[in-house]
Parts: sequence; C-alpha cells; structure tokens
Amino acid sequence: MLRFFSWWIRQLSEALVGRRSGTRDWKTLLVYTSKGLEIYTRRARSNLQLGTLAKNGSDDQVASLKSKIGGKLSSNSKQVLLRLSADDVLQRTIQIPKAALDVIEPVLSNQMERMVPWPENETRYGYDIVGPNETAQDQLDVNVVATSQSRLNAALADAGRLGLKPYAVDFAPTTEQGTGIVLVSNEPAPQTIMASRLRGFLGVLFAVSATIGAVGLYYLLGNEAQSRDLDKQISTVEARIENIRQLNAENTKLLKEHQRLVEQKRNEPAAMVLIESLSRALPDNAFLTQLEIHGNDIRIVGKSADATSLIQRLEDTAQFKDVRFSAPTTRDKSDGLETFSIAARAVAGQRLEN
Repeated sequence: MLRFFSWWIRQLSEALVGRRSGTRDWKTLLVYTSKGLEIYTRRARSNLQLGTLAKNGSDDQVASLKSKIGGKLSSNSKQVLLRLSADDVLQRTIQIPKAALDVIEPVLSNQMERMVPWPENETRYGYDIVGPNETAQDQLDVNVVATSQSRLNAALADAGRLGLKPYAVDFAPTTEQGTGIVLVSNEPAPQTIMASRLRGFLGVLFAVSATIGAVGLYYLLGNEAQSRDLDKQISTVEARIENIRQLNAENTKLLKEHQRLVEQKRNEPAAMVLIESLSRALPDNAFLTQLEIHGNDIRIVGKSADATSLIQRLEDTAQFKDVRFSAPTTRDKSDGLETFSIAARAVAGQRLEN
C-alpha cells in the first residue's frame, strides 16, 4: 500500500507540473561553443556578452577574465546556467505511441542505444514532448537532445575555472531563448518538490480527517442524524477505494505495455552491429551504394568483382540468414564490376566476435 501511495503521489506531481520543465530564468549564462566558453549576463530585456574563455585558456587569461567581469556576474549557483551549443549535442525528433506516455523514460532509455554513439553509462539526454504527430495521431513527436558525459565534464570544468557552478546544463539553439531542454540539473526536479508538498498537504488532510472522524464517532453514540452523516462518509471512502482499484488496474496495464516494448527492442537487431558485421564480411573489392533496414529485413545494393561469393560470406556470419539475391546481377562494362541487390534476414541478439 505504501508503494502504491508513493506511485500515486509521483503520477499526480507529474500531472500538476509536467514531466519535464524547461530551465528557469537565469542571470548568468555560460554558452559552451567550439571557440570557448562565452559569458553572458542579462541586462533589462537583452543579453550582454562580457567575454569568452578560450579553449584550454591559460591561468593568466582566467585571472584576467575574472578581474574584468567579476563585479558584473552573479556567482549565485541558483542563477547560473550552462548551455551547450548545437556542435556539442545530437538532436533527434522521434515518435512514440501515446499509450507509452506514462513510461516514456524507459522507452527513451531503450532507444538511446540506436540513437547515440556513446555507451549507455556515458550518455546524458533530455527531451521535450512536442505533441501529436501530424500524420499519425496515435503517435507523439518527442524532441530528444543527447550528449556525452565527457563533453559535459569539459564544459563544467571551464565554468569551474571561473569560480561558477551552474544549477543546470541545457540546450537551446540561441542565447535569446529563455528556456531549453534540460540535460543535467543540480536542483531537485519540480516533480520532487511538488510530491513533497503533496505529502505534507495530504498528511495534514488525513490528520484533520481523522480528527473529524473521531468527533463524529463520539456524537454518533447519541445522535441518529450524525449516524446518517457517517454512512455518507463510508460511501465516500468506498468510492475512493474503487477509484484506487481502477488506478491499480491501469498501472498493471502500463507495466505490461512497458514489458512489451522492452521485449520488442530485445528482438530487434542493433543497427551498429549489423553495419559492423557487413563491413567485416564484404571483401575489399566490394562496396555498398544502398543499405535498407526494416525491422529484421535487410536489403543491400552495391558493386563487387564477384557478387556470387557475397552470398556465402554473409551466410557465414552470425548476424544474417536467408541470404539471397533480390534482383538479377548485372555487370557494368565501364568498370567491369557486377551490380548486385541482396536481401537477408537479421538475427537479433547476436554479438560480434573479436
């Protein structure tokens, strides 16, 4: 029951404040770019650039920059925001089923392996739910921004050299954009704060309800009217219990949906593994001009000095089966190479051997 209550509080908090909030207002903005760490402060309705700490800037430059801008910046960590540039992040817009909205965190985590080139423990990401897809109303468009932990560490290290500790790291296309997609936050999430407030409020509410119930029970002994009022309270409690049962059934449905999505991902081959396997299997005298991956169905088009031998090479790998030509092979008179089109089935769960 305690676990269910915690889950219910978390769901209510997300409904009240949203799943992801943008970064709040800042007074000092640090923008990590290819040129270095650009430093901005907010003046009235515009942003004023105070200077730039060059990449691998010397200690003398740091001291000079701190002396120049020290009195113009807010060093309060709650007012300092670090922003990554487009060169430092990977941006994607993906679609997820509306039914998976309540389990969006594990759904996105499962898709990170296909979207980014970094290991899972090195990946940091944030997202923003755009809304329903224009062509498929049962799908949601989600903007995802990801970067590596090493890139974050480099940006935070430059901020630390200036004696500044940002309250969050986000991404936005420009410095004029007030809020961005949060990648890392050093503050409690708005949902956590709201959940704490709700627990306090409900604790008081439950205490008051208990007190009222005790007083009502006292007067119930001698007053029939109060007895009828207690019956109404019992009916209200029973209605709440029924609502809780419905919520529990919905939770079970969502868990099954989550398990289905996880199983679906497990049964699909990783694109990077397939590409690496193709690279190892094809000889030096063969190259690809087209690669199509549709679930477990693979189609490759290219040229080779000996297209027939490619069938056996691919069959010998652990990643492909049912390898066959999907179109007649032709020879190009200009270069003497055979143009081939091969179809195959990918085998999920196979790893590359060293």
